[in-house]
Parts: sequence; structure tokens; C-alpha cells
Amino acid sequence: MQSRLRLYSGLILFLFVTGHFVNHSFGLISLDLMSRAAVIFSDPWQSPGGTILLYGAFAIHAGVALWTLWQRRTLKMQTWEAVQLIAGLLAPLILAGHVAGTRGLSELALYKSSYPVVLHVLWNIAPWRGILQAVAVCIIWAHSCVGLHHWLKLKPFYQRFIHVAYSFALVIPTLALAGYLGSGIEVQELSENDVWVQAALDKANLQPAMADIVANTEVRIQTVALILIGLVLIARVIRSRLHRLRRRPKLHYSPGDRVIDLVSDATLLESIRAAGIPHASVCGGRGRCSTCRVRVSKGLEDMPPPDDAEQRVLSRITEAPSVRLACQLRPTKDLEVSALVRANAQLKDAAPQPGYRQGTELTVAFMFVDLRGSTKLSEQRLPFDVVFILNQFFAELSLALKETNGHYAQFNGDGLLAIYGLESGTQQGCREAIEGANAMFRRMEGLNDRLRDELGQDLKIGIGIHAGEAVVGSMGPPQSPIVSALGDNVNIAARLEAQTKELGAPLVVSARTTEYAGVDLPVSMLHNIHVKGRDHPLDVYAVGDPESIKFNAAEKVVA
Repeated sequence: MQSRLRLYSGLILFLFVTGHFVNHSFGLISLDLMSRAAVIFSDPWQSPGGTILLYGAFAIHAGVALWTLWQRRTLKMQTWEAVQLIAGLLAPLILAGHVAGTRGLSELALYKSSYPVVLHVLWNIAPWRGILQAVAVCIIWAHSCVGLHHWLKLKPFYQRFIHVAYSFALVIPTLALAGYLGSGIEVQELSENDVWVQAALDKANLQPAMADIVANTEVRIQTVALILIGLVLIARVIRSRLHRLRRRPKLHYSPGDRVIDLVSDATLLESIRAAGIPHASVCGGRGRCSTCRVRVSKGLEDMPPPDDAEQRVLSRITEAPSVRLACQLRPTKDLEVSALVRANAQLKDAAPQPGYRQGTELTVAFMFVDLRGSTKLSEQRLPFDVVFILNQFFAELSLALKETNGHYAQFNGDGLLAIYGLESGTQQGCREAIEGANAMFRRMEGLNDRLRDELGQDLKIGIGIHAGEAVVGSMGPPQSPIVSALGDNVNIAARLEAQTKELGAPLVVSARTTEYAGVDLPVSMLHNIHVKGRDHPLDVYAVGDPESIKFNAAEKVVA
């Protein structure tokens, strides 16, 4: 509810500010057009309904902002959050005089505000207020655009129009300031005519005594704003001092094996940031993305269950109860967690990812590919030539994987491990793995045709395919992780690739894989072999001509 109130009230204020700035931009053409455009952009907000909507939205937005400031257990935050917070706190202080001199006088002293009179005051009577007004445009627009951007950036459609949004964010305040400058220069020229000045002042019913009303009202607004902000900040200090008197639970954080004190009543993300530990949070800790997620290894039973907002995000990425959002979890007892996303995560990491990327057990097909005679190849050629040939070799394998929905998982010098079925499921993944092997053999023929004059002999590969359960997840260095797999079945696929040499066939496929794929192969290809690391023998097919493999119309299901 709190986030929705902040969002909806902010959108109303953004609509008002945008219309107001567009109105200013008409000053580039003429002061008269600027005044006439106010009928569209400004007058509706001065009606009873518009007034209630505008000031109601401001009161709600300011109240939610103060409440959010109180709820924060630490003021350590990302740069964009700090910019938005500081700009939001400065806005009422800078705008107090403008509000008092326009709407305040209109309500209290029968003053009729108009662009000519306001600009005359800002450019001729109190030019320092004119400068302050230009600064206010920048501050308010920065606060609005930062908030709007970090709400929209998680929406899929926004990325397609982000350049348009950047242009909009730049053009609107530029035109507004240019219109303000152009109309101000025009007003200065008109002000040289005392008759025009007096007529404008009389029409607006502006009296010299009203300057004191504006000054007093401005001071009152600023005083109230400062008191409210000050009370929140003082209350934060008192709360922090009281919490230090209590024994605080400990947080064991990985990576880094850090042990820190949990901040009382704070979210896990706030405690991590308070300790100066970098931790991902693309949305700024508002529960709109999953980049701050952690895996709780100890203390989960003492944690409250996810609320509806957190569960909506978690359900899109994993079913594991140990995965929680750091920005939503408020631990009260000792806890041990591991970060699941690198600390410098960007927007692309914020989109919910399939559950296997977080680490889970899946039944998929594994393919090991190895280049024959790579040692001899490197001994007979210059290093540059070897790298050139291997790059061509891996480019062909990569294209074959792309054609058949294979996922590159591991590189080992002259071969690779690929995974099939991450998205398509076990049975379809096994079929795609066999199709991928065929695609690789076909591409090797094309590569050999291109390199035959240079090599003098054909490059040959051996492929082993096996299906089974394994732990699949994002592994590797935080800067460049890849989705790979661990488990006995992965090792079996590697052993089958080695068996291509023993059995004299370019492709060795486990019988389990062919059953999943719905493939019937001749008994003459069937072998019962002992695989290193397994107690029982394994049925495999040694396929001399992979192109001869035909899929059944109806797939078999393995229990």
C-alpha cells in the first residue's frame, strides 16, 4: 500500500509538473501565447477538484516520503536513491516562496496570478527569486525523472522506448527554461513602459503589502517542512541509540565470510548496506526486482514467511523456500545467507530468470564433444595458426548448438560440454541433443572442405551423450558466471565421449537417452560397458553413421 500511494501520488504530481513546464515552453514564442496556454495546462489545477487532487497528492507523497525516511535503518544507499531523496527534501524548501506568491496570495488576498505579473516580479522586483525558480525546475525534474525511471526500468516495454524517455527527460526542462528566459526578456522590455506595468499590477490586484504576506507564508512553509524533517531525523538518532543498548543478532554473509550485527527492525538489505558491504539491488530495495535475493542457509525457521509482494517476485524465479529477497526480509535472530547475484548487477540481471539459474536438480541431456588429434595439430603449426583453426572449429560448434537449442556450459581447450533440455524438457532435450550431434558432424564436413588444403587431413570429433539428473545453476566467477552442471551423470557423458575411441564410432549415446528421445537403434550397435565411477555396467549405442538415426513418431516416456 505504501509503495502504491507513493507511486500514484507521484504520477499525479509528475503530470502537473510536466504540464507546467510545457506551458513555460510557449514563452519561446511569445508571452501572450504562454498566458493563453495556461487555460489548458494551469487553470484546471486551480479548480476545486484540481486543487484537491494536486494538494492531496502532494500531502500523500510528502507523508509517504517522511514515513519511508523513518523506516530506513541506514542512510547508506545507491547514488540515484540519494539524488532522489535530497532533491525531494529540497523541493518544498525551494518552492515555498513560489507557492506562497501564487496560490497563497490567490487564496488569502484576492490576488489573480498571471504569467506577466509573476515574471515581472521574478525578473524585475526580486531577480534572486528568478534564479531560485530556475534551480527549482532542475531539482523537481531530477526528483521526478529518477523516480519514474526506476519504476519503469523493470517494465519489459520500457527498454524499447528508453531512448525516447531520455530525450523527453532532456527536452522538457530545456524548453521550459528556454521559454522562461524568452518570456522573461520580453517582460523586461515591456516593463520599460510604466503604463504596462501599472495595468498588469492593477489587473492582478497586486499590492505592495502583499510582499510581507508572501515572506511570512514562505517562512511558515519552510519552518513546517524543516520541523517535520528534523523530527524524523532526531527520532532516527534516538531509535539508533536505544537499539545499540540491546544485544543485536549476527549476520554471517557470503561471499567474504563477513560477520556483522543486524540492525534492529531493519531489512536484511539495510543491515548489509549499513555494514558497508556491496549488495545488488537494481530497484533500490522496493521489492520490484529479484537482484537482492539471497539463499538462507541457517536461521530460515526463525524468519517470517514472505508477504504477498515478496512472494509474487519469488514465485517467478524459484520454488526454493530458502531463497528470499533481502529488501523485504526483516530478520530478528542470527542468520546465515549467501548472495545469489553479483554486487554490481545491472538492469539486465533484474528480470526474473528461470529457476535452474539459481541452482536446482534437473533431468537434462549432456553432450561432450572432443576434437581428435589436437595435440598433434598444435605441434605441427605456429600458435597463431592453431588458434585460428580452433576458433573456426568452435564457431561451427556454436552454430550447431544455436540451431538445436543447445546451451554451451563448459570449455576445455579442444572440446566442450553442452546441455540440452533446460527450457524444452527432458524428452525434447534428448531429441535436440541427437539432432545437435548430427548438426555438428555436418558442420565439420563443411569446415574440412574449407581447410583441407591447409590441413592436409580432416578434423574429426567424438561425441558422447547421456541424460540424467544433475545440479544445474549459475556457476563461476561473479564477473562472468555461466549456467553449467555438476553431478555423476555429467561425468558419464564425458566417459561416453572417451568410449568413441574404444568402440570405433564418432557418436556414443546412452540407451537411457535414446529411450527419452524415442529412438530405436539396431541391436548391433548396443554395447554393455563399464564406466569409471559406476558400480553397474551401462547400455550404450555406438553410432557409426549419426545421419541414420530416425525418431519415432510417438516419443517414449521413461518412468
